[in-house]
Amino acid sequence: MTNDDVPASEVASIPGRWSLPSWLSDDALPTFTVRDTRSAQGRLDRRNKTITVADLVLAHGHACDGLLRGVWAMRALADFAFADDGFDRSDLLVVSKNSPCLGDVAAYLTGGRTRFGTHRLDDRLGVGFQLQRLSTPEAWEVREEPGFFPANIIAWEAELLRAGRDESEMRELLAIHEAAQWDWVREVLLPSAPSDHYTTRRLDRLELPAALLEARRTDTVNRLVPAPRSVISPDDPDLDNEPRDPADQIRWRRRYDAGPAA
Repeated sequence: MTNDDVPASEVASIPGRWSLPSWLSDDALPTFTVRDTRSAQGRLDRRNKTITVADLVLAHGHACDGLLRGVWAMRALADFAFADDGFDRSDLLVVSKNSPCLGDVAAYLTGGRTRFGTHRLDDRLGVGFQLQRLSTPEAWEVREEPGFFPANIIAWEAELLRAGRDESEMRELLAIHEAAQWDWVREVLLPSAPSDHYTTRRLDRLELPAALLEARRTDTVNRLVPAPRSVISPDDPDLDNEPRDPADQIRWRRRYDAGPAA
């Protein structure tokens, strides 16, 4: 059963369903594969997660043309740079425009954070992203094709932020503006493939803008520590198919209970 098969009376009971228009629940929408570390000081998890447009809408707060343009751009970049590997969110730095929509897409999909200096801001990018792998010098860029998004909608986006507009006029213009954005999404963006209008390239070198803040990200420090030989965590998948010795479990638990060496 799809979301559109659910009776209207029951739609409100589906978590987050009302926030995503029915015509955006198509299975053909881009999805993303990501990997993370296992815990606060844990190693990199071998299991992948799948992020959907619905997930991004819940994280961002609403569906909008900017969010979906960011999705298309990131899908084009993921296809070009990572193939089937997806985003390792413990090993990436991202640069985006300081936009609510594009910034949230950048942070959610790549794991970049302004407070760790791994999400940098550069408004010259427009609708696009730059991505760098932290463990290597590799870097990539994606940008939206000039003129793909209508100039008239861009002009209204800026004008509707201007202070002092008449409230009665704003009530009408905001509704028309929202309709124009969704018309473009339905008629132009959704029928297109991400690579049609979002150009990707490898960068020889990434000139990074200054960080707003840099702090140590502690949940990725031990990301490359090998899997354990003996001790099993309650959430540990079967990593090596080797039998675990209960005596080792006890020995390592005693070592832990003794506390860090002075």
